[in-house]
Amino acid sequence: MIIAILISVHLLADFLFQSSAVLERKRQERKFLFLHCFIYFVVFEILFFILFQCEKAFLLGVIISILHFLINFIKNKLEKSFPQRRLQIWIFSINQLIHFALLIGMNYIFNLENSVSNLYINLQGYENFKMIILYISVFSIIFEPASVFIRKLFTSISPKIYPKANLEELKAGNIIGKLERIIIAILLLNNQFGVIGF
Repeated sequence: MIIAILISVHLLADFLFQSSAVLERKRQERKFLFLHCFIYFVVFEILFFILFQCEKAFLLGVIISILHFLINFIKNKLEKSFPQRRLQIWIFSINQLIHFALLIGMNYIFNLENSVSNLYINLQGYENFKMIILYISVFSIIFEPASVFIRKLFTSISPKIYPKANLEELKAGNIIGKLERIIIAILLLNNQFGVIGF
């Protein structure tokens, strides 16, 4: 359960809780990369102070944020060194897999399952706690990360380069795609398979 929470919070902190300007400019300007990592740090610190005993919470947030900065710094260098569109999907995917491996490793190195706070123990007592975590996990994946993955996938296989005039059209397609994924996920999570076809 802790791993699912950590990965969900990583996806929320890395994508959803960041403005599009910060996400775009962090690739070019170091100060925006620092800002991105600071927001990432704040989101994780809030989570850690809720989930874990206080003495571990601050240290975990610092370690994860520093490693996040280093991973993103290397990713930015790779994207500049290998600007071919076909490689961007691989750089993105490997970057996210490294983040997941890092979070899973942190869980085992720091034995986080046995360092949870009383608040987290009380939350586990609620009947729908696991279902809420499942919903957060699913929506943290299908919302923004899925959009970025799909965009990079289509960019890598499409010979077309879209002019800036088509950006509004692409934004509309992005919103429609998110709404479709949300509806399908809600129906799947509620075992309403027949309605998906409809």
